[in-house]
Amino acid sequence: MLMTAWMVTPAELVDITAALVLTGLVGFEREARRKDAGIRTHILVGLASCLFTLISIRGIPALMGSGVTWDASRIASQVVVGIGFLGAGVIFFNNDTVRGLTTASAIWMVAAVGVACGAGMIGAAALVVALYFLAVFAVAPLTSLILRRDQDHLLRLTYEDGKGALRQTLLLADSQGFDARIVSTRDIHRNDWDGAGVDVRVSGKGDLQAFITAVAETDGVRGIDLLDRDD
Repeated sequence: MLMTAWMVTPAELVDITAALVLTGLVGFEREARRKDAGIRTHILVGLASCLFTLISIRGIPALMGSGVTWDASRIASQVVVGIGFLGAGVIFFNNDTVRGLTTASAIWMVAAVGVACGAGMIGAAALVVALYFLAVFAVAPLTSLILRRDQDHLLRLTYEDGKGALRQTLLLADSQGFDARIVSTRDIHRNDWDGAGVDVRVSGKGDLQAFITAVAETDGVRGIDLLDRDD
């Protein structure tokens, strides 16, 4: 029994590897979009969920032996409950704007993917991950196209104090057909300059790339990044 406990069966190796790869893909997408929860968080959630499921389905019944009734869903169900606390930690509310809902949903989903891999349902887990990428990359643009809504984007602007960069950015937004609204601000102190970082939500039908280029060339602007409307 002790020797068996130290061994990893081929089936378990396949399940754990599948959880690593599938949740890593989701985490890489979140990392590439510079979200608060990246590839490491998603992989750890997926692997932990997979291990909990393996323990529930194979580990505990093997230790208890035959003739003992064990509900294998008990540990897996606690994964569903427990992951809510982690997901809630990446949701932020600021100035009537909610951020992090998609990332929190992704964490919840990779927990389910890990559980599915631990249960040997790798095909179903892979299909869910594929549908995740379809939802992230296709659903939002298609919805905007069908509803004919204005573009709505979140920009993260870093600028140096004393050069009027923020004021110039807001003027550029207005001149290029965008409505700009400051979502959040934070002070930045570097060795050679002081400034601020500002998240600005812009909406409208102007040329977004041209606007970003113009802002990047503004005196005092240290950087500008395009974030997701839905993160």
